[in-house]
Amino acid sequence: MYLVVIVVLSVVLTFSSAPYRYITGLWPTLALVGVATLVPVLLAAIVNHYVIGRLDRCPQNPGRGQAIYHRGLLGLHASLGLLHIGLLLTTSWLVLVRKVPVVGDWPLIPGVLALGPFLVSVILAWCVLYPSDRSVRQIALEQYLFRGRPLRAVWSRAQYLMFNLRHQVLFILAPMLLILLGRDVVLYFEDRMIAATGQQYIGDLVLGVIAIGVAVVAPEILRHVWVTQRLPDGPLRDQLLVLCRRLKLRCRDILVWRSGGMLVNAAVMGVIAPLRYVLITDAMLEQLDDRKIEAVFGHEAGHVKRHHILFFLLFAGISGCIIMIFSVRMQGLARGQYEIVATVLGTLMVLKWGVLFGWISRRFERQADIYGVRTLQLSGLPCELPCAVHHPDLLPQLPPGGDRLCSTAAHVFSQGLHEVALLNGMRPEARSWRHSSISSRSLLVQKLARDPIATRRFERNVLLVKAGIMLVALILGTWTVFEMRLWTLLKPLLS
Repeated sequence: MYLVVIVVLSVVLTFSSAPYRYITGLWPTLALVGVATLVPVLLAAIVNHYVIGRLDRCPQNPGRGQAIYHRGLLGLHASLGLLHIGLLLTTSWLVLVRKVPVVGDWPLIPGVLALGPFLVSVILAWCVLYPSDRSVRQIALEQYLFRGRPLRAVWSRAQYLMFNLRHQVLFILAPMLLILLGRDVVLYFEDRMIAATGQQYIGDLVLGVIAIGVAVVAPEILRHVWVTQRLPDGPLRDQLLVLCRRLKLRCRDILVWRSGGMLVNAAVMGVIAPLRYVLITDAMLEQLDDRKIEAVFGHEAGHVKRHHILFFLLFAGISGCIIMIFSVRMQGLARGQYEIVATVLGTLMVLKWGVLFGWISRRFERQADIYGVRTLQLSGLPCELPCAVHHPDLLPQLPPGGDRLCSTAAHVFSQGLHEVALLNGMRPEARSWRHSSISSRSLLVQKLARDPIATRRFERNVLLVKAGIMLVALILGTWTVFEMRLWTLLKPLLS
């Protein structure tokens, strides 16, 4: 859902009118709005029917129902994205919302109104899917009972909708609405800024600065969009703070992420240390022992220490540079040529985010897993298995160096990953756009603990990926500077 929300919002941010206006009439456009809104709801009803049916017919093998549910979600997300992106790109919907009395004169409101059908479709689809989600979570709750851990009732439909809105829509929508507001304000003052600076692309430059500013302050906004509170004082907090000092991890605070006891997860957000937070859900605190929480904490610390957030921002910046270069180069093109070039650009963006970003993200996740294992080594975990770190005499054939992983730490980390999957109602074999399957990740860290040479090779390959991102960002950033002739902004200062 994150990808769908990002892409739909990006279309609204990029275009004030559809680049392919194949349908311009009022009633045909409204008819397509209805189709784009209701078709995903119908698909959600079909998914719900099959999931409930499979769980009822095969209660002894709930994994089948879970698999249908997760595959159905992928199809639902694809339909939401394709239909609403198609609506925005091929009809006069963006123009019509600006013609509503009063609306067109205000910043932000036209963009929000243009997103209305998408948001309604998402909410209705979740309402229809709630029985399936409830059934899948009840399966996960059986694991809670088996482990003798605290158990909460599955959330109500209203709680389910509110949680999803906060964590899957507002999580993206809140910061991007600030960028959308900035865009509308910039467009309003753009002529005056151009006259004052003589720089044709000053509006795009200012909008880029606004986007960077929003990215920096977003964690402070999102900690309130998500329901969070400070992790209470106690042995766990003390141990996590000790780990922060040992790892040289700087963050503003460690927070409890309130999910009503339904989500076993953790996250880190923040580009700069004064606005960086590590979040651990209430269910994780209730269901996992402290060692496994330390493992998950180490994984999130790995995203910071291995600079994954920075490289994700550079990856996003590459998209901005490509769009800027194309927009400069497309000036003066005939409409037919413009549509062809825009199609090529859109295809590149889909491939970049839909394929390449997922490929990179999965490698970053595995690198963070390795860091999580190293964190357990630092935490004082007793070593109980033949180990390249603590028992090098048992494995004399291995080369010396800092690539060795503790086998016990790798085993405990793998157990933690497996428990997280089961407690979230996920099949360990299931994979997603951004994450490899829990099973493959567990097997990998255990394999790397036995083979430091493979660990070194993996780290080197990820380093090459990062170098590639940085090199492409540098080349395209320099190209963008020349295309926009940004050095002209320095002339008033030098004269």
